[in-house]
Amino acid sequence: MLEVSQLLKTFLSKEKQGYLWVILGVCLYSFSDTIMKYFMPIYGVHQVTFLRTVFRFIPFLAVAFHRRINPFRSNRKKENIFRSLLASTGTYSFMCAYCHSPMTDVFVVGLTTAIFVIPLSVWILKEKLHPRNVLAVLLGFGGIWLAFRPGSGIFQFGIMFAVIGAIISALNQVIIKKLTSTESELTIIFYHHLSLTLISISIGFETFSPISGWHALPLFMGGIIGAAAQYSIIHAFKLSTSSGLASATYFMFIPSALIDFFLYNKIPDVYIILGLVLILLGNLCAFFRSSP
Repeated sequence: MLEVSQLLKTFLSKEKQGYLWVILGVCLYSFSDTIMKYFMPIYGVHQVTFLRTVFRFIPFLAVAFHRRINPFRSNRKKENIFRSLLASTGTYSFMCAYCHSPMTDVFVVGLTTAIFVIPLSVWILKEKLHPRNVLAVLLGFGGIWLAFRPGSGIFQFGIMFAVIGAIISALNQVIIKKLTSTESELTIIFYHHLSLTLISISIGFETFSPISGWHALPLFMGGIIGAAAQYSIIHAFKLSTSSGLASATYFMFIPSALIDFFLYNKIPDVYIILGLVLILLGNLCAFFRSSP
């Protein structure tokens, strides 16, 4: 792993390294989310959120113990607490959206996060606006819209929560970028995980049910994969700008389509294939924006 990292540093600029880290993160999130979504009808939203967060905590706790560091030690505690509460609010906004509107429509609206990141990065972080980044985001969103072709759900009540969640997620990404200038990945992750753990258990503890022994391992693996995904994405923000990384989130659809094909035998139609092409074009446009 270290040799691969050194190889990337040798041949790629920090911006390109960051983009590859985000792509790795969103791909891992696709596998983690697939596992967690499978268990939501069984254990409910609150318990799955709690389990996912706790299982993600385990590898980070191990790293903190091994390094003998206190990940909660920070000179920007108020900002970390605010971001963790903001991110938790965004998580539950999407959960409310899924309760009231079709999953496909919520997924499409949720990915407008990348569009909101651009103006927020320019406004808050004073990042320079690159036309290719904007084009990449628009191509990616166009690909998602073409692939899913959301219907009347766009006008349903739950979509309001999805829009709120998308805006919160965009602001959350911008704040993460701001925090990475002084805070470690572990510190940023620990504050968020503690917040989400306390919120999920306080809201949904009465609905929790015993976990089947057969379910424990896949839930644990989903949490571990999610931990790796979260670290990859936050690490990416240390290397590149938030506006430059925005379009990479659309890459999540590619492993999702592969999962549907291999696990559920869902053959992609012409719209999905064209959507994938647009997403790939958008990612290539953003990746090759800067020189190595």
